[in-house]
Amino acid sequence: MQAEEGWRPVQVALAGGARALVLVSGPPGLQLASVRRGPVPATASAVSELVGWARGAGVARLRIEPEALGEFGEPLRRAGWARVAAADPLDTSLVVLREPDEMLASFHQKHRYNIRLAERRGVRVDRCEPGEGAEELHRQHAATATRQNISPPGLAAYQRRLDRLSWCRVYVARVGGEAVGAIMVVRFGERAVYLFGGSSGAHSNLQPTYALQWAAMRDAWEAGCTVYDLWGVPPSDDPAHPWHGLWQFKTGFRGTFTTYSGAWEYPLRPRRAALARRLESARARIRR
Repeated sequence: MQAEEGWRPVQVALAGGARALVLVSGPPGLQLASVRRGPVPATASAVSELVGWARGAGVARLRIEPEALGEFGEPLRRAGWARVAAADPLDTSLVVLREPDEMLASFHQKHRYNIRLAERRGVRVDRCEPGEGAEELHRQHAATATRQNISPPGLAAYQRRLDRLSWCRVYVARVGGEAVGAIMVVRFGERAVYLFGGSSGAHSNLQPTYALQWAAMRDAWEAGCTVYDLWGVPPSDDPAHPWHGLWQFKTGFRGTFTTYSGAWEYPLRPRRAALARRLESARARIRR
């Protein structure tokens, strides 16, 4: 999947037992090696071994986003790493999956009410067949992106995930046959991750977005997952934040609020790394 999106993926097994999927990009001599939410495990020794691998591979820069809490960044800073913009969300909420009645009882009272309301009012959630659902997800996500002034992925990006990932599902909420919302959920090990979602805004009083998440959580629990990652939450309960409503929606499932250490970059070849960063900034300006 990553290869089809322009990266050169390299699977790296490090001497201490850690593993990393390294995504390499850029011209020879100016290459960037990125490890998204890795290496596994996120330890100082694993990071050190990854630097050694990168030196041997001849890349100019190494960028990592460890799946570690915020304090993990301080030793990286002392070791010469610089904080950079993260590709993945810094803040998320991790919901513990359990038997459905017990799980529902753990949610905020408003969330329990909305889930039951959707059931009473006839909101139906369909799980698409494997490999299907990309077009509906694209329509629903585009509607949300227009309201929130964000840029959604293209249709092909959704389809690649459905085609390439071993456990990737699209759920569609319907009211009287009309599709009013859709989400994409993927699985890795015992964790299910809510990657994308959107809604047309129609019949929002029937709470279809709550029904979608509830259906996906129950499916993930039945598949053997223990954690449901809501993948991106505003950093605080600030009413002035443009995504305050997203905070209320996601934290109401009563998961563990988690802040990761973010993205960090190490210049293996400082002069070449500086030139590569300037070229990267120029390309970003051209895209904008």
